[in-house]
Parts: sequence; structure tokens; C-alpha cells
Amino acid sequence: MDSIKILVNEHDNILRMLDVIHKASLDALNGSPINIDDFRKMVDFIRKYADKTHHGKEEQFLFKAMTDELGNMGENLIRHGMLVEHDIARLYVSDLDAGLDACEHEPTDEAKLSVLVAAGSYEQLLRRHIQKENDVVFPFGEKNLSAPSAEWVEAEVMQFENEDTNAELREYQLSVLGELESKYPR
Repeated sequence: MDSIKILVNEHDNILRMLDVIHKASLDALNGSPINIDDFRKMVDFIRKYADKTHHGKEEQFLFKAMTDELGNMGENLIRHGMLVEHDIARLYVSDLDAGLDACEHEPTDEAKLSVLVAAGSYEQLLRRHIQKENDVVFPFGEKNLSAPSAEWVEAEVMQFENEDTNAELREYQLSVLGELESKYPR
């Protein structure tokens, strides 16, 4: 399924951002000040690329088809696994945003710690989450979805991909990723 290839490619880009988050966090841990502007760009990438673009396609198309068609296995895997992790990731990003607000207001050790804890929690959750999706969830969906459901997922993902506003947002976010990778090489 081409839609799965797109989702896996997006995972690769998200992993690249996780490397940036890791490096920026490590720099801060080693005494550099938290670069609020860069971390805000990371949060923006997470919200617009990882969540809206990527998780949006998973939730609206692939996961919907899997929960609608694959019975208890699909229901448990998606609703009680992947969607819960998406929500926890959103919580960590909100925590990261709050920590950045606190650092911007008064850059105390406590505020810095809240940024590093939220960033590290998000990073670790997403690394495990991506591995589960790539190794278990996507292959399970590819193997078990009926041809009509797989075709519906393909059509919906391709339509999403080809909408001008989605393509422009994706390209902009990938340019931000490239900019941040040059500042925080691994």
C-alpha cells in the first residue's frame, strides 16, 4: 500500500525531529540556555506535521478502517494502544509548551527541568510508538484489511496528500526540520 509507505516515510521525518529534540535537550542539560524560539519551532513541527498531518491520516483513514473492519484485534490495537499513545504524546507537547512559557517568563532551573522532562518524555514515547506502528500495526492492517477498505484508505490518503494546503504545510515543516537539523547535528 502506497499509503503505508507515506506513513513510514513520515515516521522517518519525525525520527529526524526527535534527534533534533534530543540534541537540543542535551545541549541544555550541558549548560546551554534553552533556545525558546527553536523549541517553539519543534513544537510547531510536532503539532502540524507529526500530529495534524501524520496522526491525522492514521486516525481518519487507516485506523478508522482497521477499527471498523478488524474486530476486537483491530479495536484493541488501535483504540487501546495507538490512540492512547497519540493522546499521551499530545499531553507531553502541552507540557513542553507550558515549560517553554515558564522558561520565557523566568528561566529557572525548575522551568528548564520541565522543558527537558516533557521533551524527553515525548521523544521516548514517539520512538517506541513509531517502532510499534512500523513493525506491528501497519503490517497487520496491510495483511488483514479487505481490498475495498485498503482501496478506500489509499484514495483518502492520496487525496489528503494532493491537497494544496496540506502539501504547502508539509514542505514548510520539512524546511524547518532541515534548518533545525543544521543547528543541532547528531
